[in-house]
Amino acid sequence: EIPTDWKTGIICPIFKKGDSGIVSNYRGISLLDTAYKILSMALLRRLEIYVEDILTEYQTGFRRGKSTTDHIFTIRQVMEKFYEYNRDLHILFVDFKQAYDSIDRDQLWTTLRNFGIPRKLVRLVEICNQQTYCKVRFMGETSEAFECKTGLRQGDALSPILFNLALEQVIRDMHEKREMELVGINTILAYADDLVILGSSTNEIKTSAEKLFKASQNMGLTVNEEKTKYMVMSRQVTPKSNLKIDGYSFEQVREFKYLGVNINEENNMHEEIKIRLMMANKSYYAMKDMFTSKLLSRRTKERLYITYLRPIATYACETWASTKGDEAKLVIFERKILRRIYGPVFNVNLGVFERRKNEDLQKLYNKPNICKFLSSKRLEWAGHVWRAEGCLIRKVLDGMLNGKRPIGRPRQRWFDTVKKDLTRVDPTYNINLAVDRMHWRGIVEAALDLNGLF
Repeated sequence: EIPTDWKTGIICPIFKKGDSGIVSNYRGISLLDTAYKILSMALLRRLEIYVEDILTEYQTGFRRGKSTTDHIFTIRQVMEKFYEYNRDLHILFVDFKQAYDSIDRDQLWTTLRNFGIPRKLVRLVEICNQQTYCKVRFMGETSEAFECKTGLRQGDALSPILFNLALEQVIRDMHEKREMELVGINTILAYADDLVILGSSTNEIKTSAEKLFKASQNMGLTVNEEKTKYMVMSRQVTPKSNLKIDGYSFEQVREFKYLGVNINEENNMHEEIKIRLMMANKSYYAMKDMFTSKLLSRRTKERLYITYLRPIATYACETWASTKGDEAKLVIFERKILRRIYGPVFNVNLGVFERRKNEDLQKLYNKPNICKFLSSKRLEWAGHVWRAEGCLIRKVLDGMLNGKRPIGRPRQRWFDTVKKDLTRVDPTYNINLAVDRMHWRGIVEAALDLNGLF
C-alpha cells in the first residue's frame, strides 16, 4: 500500500476561453504529491524497458526519439504522392471524449499482463491507480475529496505510457492488416490520443473506423462526434458530404489543425506558411512592448526573437516543400522584427532618422537568417529520415504509387527542396552522404553559413 496523500490529487481549473460559467471551458490541472512523483518516475523507467518492444510504429506520442514531426512528415508525404498521381485520399481525424479520463482500469491491467510485463511491476502500477481521490481548488477554496474510479491520473508520469499501451491493445483488437498502396504504410497513425485513419476510398475509411470504434469501446473510449472530422483530398471539385458511420455523422472539412499544423484538402504548403507567419505576428504584437523597451538590451531582444517568435514561424518547417516566394515572406517577417530591435539609423547629412538597410541588419544580427535556418533544419531531418532504414518515415519517402501523372507542371516535392538545399552547399553532394552522421552534421552546419540574400 502507498500513503493516502500520494493517491490524492488537487485539481486547479484553468479557464480556456468562452463562457466562464460553463465547466467544459476550463482545463483541470492536477497537482500530485512530490514524493509520489519520485515513485512514479522510478516505475516509469522500469516500464519503459518493456514498452518499446510492445508498441508499433503507428504510435509516436511520448516515445524516445519520436516527435510530432514524424507523423506530420508521414501524412504530408502521403498527401504529396496521392496528389501528384491524381489519386483521391480520404482522411478521418479521430478524437475521443476525455480519452485519459475514460480508460477502463481493469481492462488496462489485463492488457499489461497479456503484453508480458512482469506481474510485480503491473501490481505496483495497479496500486498507484487504485482508490485514487481528487479535490478541486478554485478561488482559494478546496472541495471535499471524491473518488475517481476510471481513467488515468493527470500529472502522473505513468499516464502517457499507460495510455499508449491501452491504445496499442485497441489497435491489435481491430485486426487491421490492410496497408495502403504505398508499400508498408499503415492506415492508422497516432500521436497519443490523436488518431488519423487514411484510405483511398470512403469504404476503406468506414471499414477501419467501424473496427476502431468497436475495439475502443472495450477499453472505455468513446468517439467525440463533434471533434472528429473527415477530409477528402482530390484534384476534382466535389461537394461536401458528411461521413456517416455507426450512427455517427462526421463533418467533412476543407482543412484541419493536426498536431499544430494546417492540413488542407489541396495539401497547399503556402497556406500553412501563411498561417505560421500570422501566428508569429500575433505573438510579436503581444510582446511588442518588450521589443520596444529601452530597458532591454539588443542581445536580450535577439534572444526573445530566437526563443519565442522564430519557433512559432518555423514549427515543423522540416516537412515544408517551400518555394522562393514562401522563403521571401519568411525573410520579410524576420527583417521586420530586426528593424524593431535595432531601430532606425540617424542620417547626419539630412538630419532625419532612416530605415536600416538589409545589409546593415545582416551585420548587426550576425547570425544565420531564417531561410538558412529552414534549410539546415530540412537537411537535418532529411538525414534522419534517410538513416531510418525500414522505419515508417523512410518507407513513406520511398513509397510509390502506380499510375500516370496528369498533364502539366508537377508541384515541387519535398525531396526536390532537399536536393536544392544540398546543391547550395555543394553541387556534388547527394542524400547518400547522410549515412555518415558526422559528415552530414557538417553539411547541416555548412547550410547555416552559406552566403546569400539576407
